[in-house]
Amino acid sequence: MANTKKTKEEKLEPIGEIKLVKTEKLEQCEWVFQFDGDEPQIFAWTSEDMTDEDPTVTFTISNNKDAYISFTSKQNGKRFKLFARELSDEGRKLREHNLKSVQNESQNKEA
Repeated sequence: MANTKKTKEEKLEPIGEIKLVKTEKLEQCEWVFQFDGDEPQIFAWTSEDMTDEDPTVTFTISNNKDAYISFTSKQNGKRFKLFARELSDEGRKLREHNLKSVQNESQNKEA
């Protein structure tokens, strides 16, 4: 008789949310970061001579141990940091879950 085990399907809960919303273009603007309801902190802005270009802010974090971008609030010293690190068990689970979701969506479209 074969020994079989039933395994629970793990449910991964979202750990955050990113929203991208396309709205009215700002000709003269500044880019800010904000911690919760704290005062927004300015980190970049357009200049008067940017009329012939499309101003953007682009973040790139390479896969190096010391690669990071951080923002610190002047008001309270809180720090927000984006960085690279070795793939964790949680990261592997999220990657596997995402791959399965993509494969399921692909199979559903083909059916």
